[in-house]
Amino acid sequence: MTDGGDTSGLRPSHIGRYRIARTIGRGAMGVVYLGYDEAIDRQVAIKTIHRVLLEGEDGAEWLARFRREVRAAGRCLHPNIVTVFEYGEEGGVPYIVMEYVQGRELRDYLKDRRPLPLANAVAVIVQVLHALDHAHACGVVHRDIKPGNIILLADGQVKVSDFGIARVETIGGMTQHGMTVGTPGYMAPEQFGGQEADRRVDLYATGVVLFELLTGIRPFAGRSASDLMYQVLHNPPRQVTRLNPRLPVELDAVLDKALAKSPDERFQNANEFIAALESLRLVEREVTVDGSTVIRVAPVQAPEPPTNALPGWDPALLAQAERLLTEILGPVAKVLVRRTALQVSSPAELVQRLMATVPGEQDRLSFQRRLRGVLGGTVGGTAGMTGTAGSSAAASQMSGSLGSFDQATLETARRDLAVYLGPIAKLLVKQAAAKARTPQELYQRLAEHIPTAADRAAFLKRTPALAG
Repeated sequence: MTDGGDTSGLRPSHIGRYRIARTIGRGAMGVVYLGYDEAIDRQVAIKTIHRVLLEGEDGAEWLARFRREVRAAGRCLHPNIVTVFEYGEEGGVPYIVMEYVQGRELRDYLKDRRPLPLANAVAVIVQVLHALDHAHACGVVHRDIKPGNIILLADGQVKVSDFGIARVETIGGMTQHGMTVGTPGYMAPEQFGGQEADRRVDLYATGVVLFELLTGIRPFAGRSASDLMYQVLHNPPRQVTRLNPRLPVELDAVLDKALAKSPDERFQNANEFIAALESLRLVEREVTVDGSTVIRVAPVQAPEPPTNALPGWDPALLAQAERLLTEILGPVAKVLVRRTALQVSSPAELVQRLMATVPGEQDRLSFQRRLRGVLGGTVGGTAGMTGTAGSSAAASQMSGSLGSFDQATLETARRDLAVYLGPIAKLLVKQAAAKARTPQELYQRLAEHIPTAADRAAFLKRTPALAG
């Protein structure tokens, strides 16, 4: 294993006993490869972790998260859960071998903020609830259910992935307390307070996903992590039928229960949630000849990938490269980006090749800096990937001062950035703080890591000197 999951390295020929065919995704946490197990003639997905994450003071925490994913997912063998086969370490770098799933993350369908048809949304959610029912029966609470961790296959089957921050029940009932984990937009009220997160946080998050599928937006919309937290803790959710009047009014009651502030007022298990959808005649049960019950839902019509999508590349990254290069070269940039992406195998190589097309030294360096700034927050749509923009909020706060900044300023910046980039925000804040001199410069440097213009603008509005 030659690159240890680093985005700047070369693709390894082998990881363990697996022959590496190609890179199928990369993100803030690591790289995912398509591998081949010659012993049993099977394709697998192999997830690695960036070496830089293991070298810092939080390295032990990242390694523990990686291993926890194996223990949690390894317990759960279910058609709606991505299967984990093996955990290994090579050259001091860990890797996870898992089922290779050819699908697209649910978040891809939500980028345009358009609702899914009611029958399709329910079909997705019922499968997620089946996965959670099995996981909970196995003593596993996922704690990070969100569209980026739900994979939709071409045949309509759903797979739940990424158990990296799952809570696994241990002998004697030991649990983890005092850690704020999850993705802010999908976290239940008790998660913001670092309270014990049981199965009902997964059902709450599933309610948020259902709301988003039906409306294109989430029930709470905060401009910052603190604003979002206040709304989740104190404000009632918006009514789904006001945002999408074509929906049956009975759905409001179902979602109010799913998104209740108190865990005791929510659905207590996944089957209760399914039964509520069943009562609206959105789900049908069928008794088979052997007496078992099968839940029938309308088949999911999986949207086709964009016609201009390039396999193995995140469309958001390529769009960002096109936009930045167009500012310098004009319309020819789109052709250059697509042609170059077909010739290279990594984002780092893409940056280098595109830089060579920029004539001026100053423009070349600016293009390099701005495009590299987004590499840490992009992931291709593939099964079992993690570290995406909007992934889990960092589990620990910033400690101590750094450079020109005190602890409070650094922690505020980390919290604001984590809304868009997840756990990697902590590392990025430390790196930027060592170079920046003012809060404005700190936020400008951090904004370069946020992939979309709208999110960058929203983040920059939180700059301390500008916040009112």
